Amino acid sequence: MHFWRQLRNVAGLDSQPADAAEVTERVRAELLAKITASLGMSGADLAVSPAPTFGGAGGATPASGDSSGDYEPVWIETPECTACDECINLAPKTFAYNDQKLAIVINPKGAKFADIVKAAEKCTAGCIHPGTPWNMGEPGIDKLMARAAKFN
Repeated sequence: MHFWRQLRNVAGLDSQPADAAEVTERVRAELLAKITASLGMSGADLAVSPAPTFGGAGGATPASGDSSGDYEPVWIETPECTACDECINLAPKTFAYNDQKLAIVINPKGAKFADIVKAAEKCTAGCIHPGTPWNMGEPGIDKLMARAAKFN
């Protein structure tokens, strides 16, 4: 019965429809908490450094070479990671394993966007979200952004 209830829950049969704005804010808050935890920042650090916002108005500060103004860094749904090593092999300066042998992002600008997109495509769990390119001058950027769109 436990597995049946879990399957119904995963399929969304037991849940009530949620407000999209509320879900978006909750996901952003959870993502921010995971990012700050992986960076080792404390509440005092957060008071000093502004909290990042992803996309939309007031987006994160664009990196050099990014003229769009709404750069969104790569992120991973770490609890979904299967430790397949694909991301680590393709972009070792961007991805690493934490203490639980689950992938985390250690440097969102540690690899070319092409390698990050390739890692998302090869990820067996489908838990890598490439975000947007930090260097808009990278060759073939339009094709890479189209490939990355299905993972964001």
